[in-house]
Amino acid sequence: MNTYDIKKLIEAFYLGETTAEEELRLLSYFQGEDVADELLDEKEVFLAMYKSETIDVPAGLESKLNNLIDGLASQETTEAPLENTARRRSLWLKAGSIAAGIAILVSAGVYFNSKADTTPPIAEGQSGTMSKEDEQKIKEAQEALILLSSKFNKGLDQLAVASENMDKTNEILNKTFNRKKDKES
Repeated sequence: MNTYDIKKLIEAFYLGETTAEEELRLLSYFQGEDVADELLDEKEVFLAMYKSETIDVPAGLESKLNNLIDGLASQETTEAPLENTARRRSLWLKAGSIAAGIAILVSAGVYFNSKADTTPPIAEGQSGTMSKEDEQKIKEAQEALILLSSKFNKGLDQLAVASENMDKTNEILNKTFNRKKDKES
């Protein structure tokens, strides 16, 4: 068998695409004396994989590994669980929404107060009552603020529902993840 064919078989072997017969051909090639110099490293690796020696496993190694895995699993659950990050994110969203609502209300108050200060004083002979047009504008502004407030409250309610759903989803994922870990142990 020439070196090119051996290289192709080695490549297929590492990709897991060889048959048992092809692997036996590789083994017999590497056990022979006429291995190409460029394939000597591959010979060592290949023959090491097919050694028929039994490996002595120290007593108690399995229990030590299981204890180590269990310790790491419990450490993962006590360090930053997924629920805490979701709750923190939810709190930041709520706080940001409240701050934005307050900023809008303050801005609206400042706008209407500054607009009220720029109205000309009532001249002599005019009554101190507002015109119907001014009353209509104030009524429209109040309705706009009420609408804004109701939409803001509706958004907060939806955010709370979404936060609860995220918490439930995280609980389910954590339970599923923990069950898979328990089954693997």
